[in-house]
Amino acid sequence: MNTKVEKNRIYHPWNLWEDYKEGFYENCSGEDKKQKIDKVIEMFNSAELTEKYMRRVITEWKYSCEHNLTNNSMNKIAYLGQGACCLYASIPSTVTMEAWSKLTREVQERSDNIAEKILNEWNNRNKNLQLCLNII
Repeated sequence: MNTKVEKNRIYHPWNLWEDYKEGFYENCSGEDKKQKIDKVIEMFNSAELTEKYMRRVITEWKYSCEHNLTNNSMNKIAYLGQGACCLYASIPSTVTMEAWSKLTREVQERSDNIAEKILNEWNNRNKNLQLCLNII
């Protein structure tokens, strides 16, 4: 007998999303954008700041994390990095994506490893939630 386990996701309306309220989906241009790119580079170049702000994402953004981190189509590692930058300096996700290519490969790998650790923390804290989402 072949049993398929399918993971459902949690949906929350956009007006509850903490990331929305912080400016995650905003746009910017010109000098403001250049300054925000510099802030992305500044945050990711510090392992301590990267971990601190990623941890704040999973602690402070209950609805946004449930909505996004239960989405199997989502790049959850990237989401945590983008969210961390948003909390760090009100940086929209698209600016973080653009700035990412300006980081060294070592900084990118270290940041991805930190994000994986933080994602595992979120998953461990939300095991009961995730168990409720599994359908056999």
